[in-house]
Amino acid sequence: MSDTSRRSSTAGAAFPITAWTQVMQVQRGDAEARQALEVFCQNYWPAIYTYLRALGCQREEALDETQEFLTHFISGGGIQCVAPERGRLRSYLRQSLRNHLATARRDAARQKRGGGQMQISLDDLETFDVPSEPEAADQWFDKRWAWSVIRTAIERMESRYVARGRKDLFAELKAGLISPDLLKPYAEIAKLVGMTESQVKLEVHRARRRLADELRAEVAVTLPPGGDVEEELRYLLSVMSHE
Repeated sequence: MSDTSRRSSTAGAAFPITAWTQVMQVQRGDAEARQALEVFCQNYWPAIYTYLRALGCQREEALDETQEFLTHFISGGGIQCVAPERGRLRSYLRQSLRNHLATARRDAARQKRGGGQMQISLDDLETFDVPSEPEAADQWFDKRWAWSVIRTAIERMESRYVARGRKDLFAELKAGLISPDLLKPYAEIAKLVGMTESQVKLEVHRARRRLADELRAEVAVTLPPGGDVEEELRYLLSVMSHE
């Protein structure tokens, strides 16, 4: 991972490098910023694919348009039209995607790009398939976006535990961090990972605090400078809590 990517994923940084910042740097021709933005898009493509499925795209069309949209956003002319004053990247991409699909369907005979598309894991596609529900497409997009925020934060946490040699501990804590009701009793976890019950209790407290920090850092990346992190985080958590 490039230095730019590492800096953009550092939780608790006073001035996190936002995706908007990376967009502006890419507009000026910064190659490292482009790489970092590609990583961001790879983390958030499920929201785009889900949105297209909810809008009525068949699986193959949704995959093609997800790749086309992201390629155009990163490497094509799309990125030149982006400006942070347009607000949340989540909202901007959702509206841009709706416009993209309308244009694509008006010009159904257009040639597909021959290369340079985003690499999407085909194994994950079924996970993100949803019914055709155009009236609920915005909600599906936001829910998948929130899921990507949480997944990215959890993955960063896991990497820290792995670096400490405590992958086994994180495996026991992970489900309970997302859904507290799924956390095993402290005594059971302690026995499984070779710790005392009081040590496990402290680890749970620290892990929850770290997850909150990671979530704030990840949300900050998606907002323009000065954006309200707490408001956005509350909204995304509320989206995840409603089926």
